[in-house]
Amino acid sequence: MNIELLTLSKVTSISGDSGNFTVTLKQSPRFVDMEKCIACGTCAEKCPAKTTDPFNEGLAKRKAIYVPYAQAVPLKYAIDKDRCIYFKKGKCRACEKFCPTNAIKFDDVEKDITLNVGSVILTAGFTPFNPDRFDNYQHAKFSNVVTSMEFERILSAGGPFGGHIHRLSDGKEPKKIAWLQCVGSRDLNRCDNEYCSSVCCMYAIKESVIAKEHLGPDFEPAIFFMDMRTHGKDFEKYYERAKSEGVRFIRSKVHTITEIDETGTLNLSYATDSGERV
Repeated sequence: MNIELLTLSKVTSISGDSGNFTVTLKQSPRFVDMEKCIACGTCAEKCPAKTTDPFNEGLAKRKAIYVPYAQAVPLKYAIDKDRCIYFKKGKCRACEKFCPTNAIKFDDVEKDITLNVGSVILTAGFTPFNPDRFDNYQHAKFSNVVTSMEFERILSAGGPFGGHIHRLSDGKEPKKIAWLQCVGSRDLNRCDNEYCSSVCCMYAIKESVIAKEHLGPDFEPAIFFMDMRTHGKDFEKYYERAKSEGVRFIRSKVHTITEIDETGTLNLSYATDSGERV
């Protein structure tokens, strides 16, 4: 099977019928010659411009010339025009000066591409829910409140901290971590999402188990949930394993999160299923 990857491209129109579609694309300039780039990284090393790294959920910085992540396909660098000093101020060009293969193309332009294809596969993806709208969780205010995607990057050996778990407020290892379930789902009052996402229970269990492996036997993980949904193959076994390894499961509704000291230590208040506030 021959597959042609057209990166930095957006579909602008599709016409035709099954077996005979005409697809038009708009391909943004990479400003790097893909034939010449050997992904040595010299350009990024010498680039003085830094910006927030979206792949690492804003927990780290990347350069204006970059690859999105180490396993990117194709493994070729690209220049972020909005962050590049040359495009903003007309000076620098450090990447061009130090590139050993002369791969930098500041004169690269946007291209229109037309393809004739037999079929189209729609893979829409999704946008992660932003919990900043909820003032009781304080994700936008407290640095030690992170989303599951942010925690995945913290856990990752290829992430900004090399897989070492520490509090963003002071860099110390946490003694306890709480996972809060159903944020952004099963809530018609505040987010209009009545459905269960169907994935949160299992990735929270996975993250808690891995965190305990990283932090040791004295670490105390707890998952605050409304209903535990372990519906896939062997999911219930993994749930039981997590409990046996010291993960606490607390059926509850979280009320508020507050900071209790200058180091960013958090206090969580919640109501149990019997109505008791803790």
